[in-house]
Amino acid sequence: MSKHRWSIEQKRLHVAAWRASGLTRQQYCELNDIPFKSLREWPKDVAKAERRANEPTILPVQIATPLHADAPPPVTNEPVTLFLPGGIRMCVSGSPEPY
Repeated sequence: MSKHRWSIEQKRLHVAAWRASGLTRQQYCELNDIPFKSLREWPKDVAKAERRANEPTILPVQIATPLHADAPPPVTNEPVTLFLPGGIRMCVSGSPEPY
């Protein structure tokens, strides 16, 4: 007999349904034909998947030259704000004018 492979979405739905049901983990498993050992691990699997999905990523940025000759020059001294995990906000002001 082969093992059933549960997707992370199926795990997430069952964990939420179990928690909302008011049943013990054992009762929920018996009613839904899920191995107890599997449901015991799923909350950790779901949390790990959510952390992975929320990991910050670095995106490459390239400043392109204007397409039209009459385009205004690019703004170089505008501040940049980065919003980081945990509610941290990092503001960087424009560079000072050269001497």
